[in-house]
Amino acid sequence: MGRYRAFLAGLRVVQYAVRPTARWRATPDFLIVGAQRSGTTTLYRALEPHPAVEFPRFTKGVHWFDVEYHRPPAWYRSNFALRATLDRRARAAGEPVVVGEAAPYYAFHPFVPGRIAERLPDAKLVMILRDPVTRAWSQFHHERARGWEPLDDFEAALEAEAARLDGAESVLAGRPGRHLAHQHQSYVARGRYAEQIERLWAAVGRDRTLVLYTDDLERDPGSTLDRLHDFLGVSRRPVEPGRWNPRTGGSLPSAAAAERIREATAESDAWLASELPTPPPWLAAT
Repeated sequence: MGRYRAFLAGLRVVQYAVRPTARWRATPDFLIVGAQRSGTTTLYRALEPHPAVEFPRFTKGVHWFDVEYHRPPAWYRSNFALRATLDRRARAAGEPVVVGEAAPYYAFHPFVPGRIAERLPDAKLVMILRDPVTRAWSQFHHERARGWEPLDDFEAALEAEAARLDGAESVLAGRPGRHLAHQHQSYVARGRYAEQIERLWAAVGRDRTLVLYTDDLERDPGSTLDRLHDFLGVSRRPVEPGRWNPRTGGSLPSAAAAERIREATAESDAWLASELPTPPPWLAAT
């Protein structure tokens, strides 16, 4: 946690130092919006070496639309490359360069889709979905390791979730609008993907939203990344398979915990199966 806070402090210094140049900088053409612990870092690492893809300097995501929205638009633009730099890169790559960021809280935050639609009306959105049970289990251990989860029992954290998230939306609507439990202790709620995708579709439309599955990325990374490249409008490039930012808690969660999550996300899963081109892979395994 201390190292991360030091990194953020250094990043803030750089952001403010270059803010006067914001007018000459690009804004994103695409956003990887979630889901947390589902492969957003893997997508970022796979895209980052592409000569026609540009991410923010120093970090995969800026988090302006969720926890930093009280800051001015110039602050957001200060994180991205100069348009002149992108023009040079495009000439070298032989194709236009697209700019993006990856911030896995964007899809879950109830007000982010509307903010994106207002500020980036032409941006494309990418969401990757993981089995809600393994996603929640991974998030729990991730938040424990980062110091955001004081409980050491997963089932206790699931039991506490509803009370922790009570009233979160009204807090998120304010400024700066941060609700720590909503961001860090939302194990079951983040796995209800249907409501998140519906918000994205309502804000930007289906045609500008690509939904992928973690299972597909792990099983067949080449084809999955081809779909992503095509969606972003960049050339297909071979990518070495790999996983970044893994977090495991060793054994799987208890059967009772898994069943609790399955029941809470069953309606969402049914919606995914009926509305998306392919049903969630985890339904075939359960």
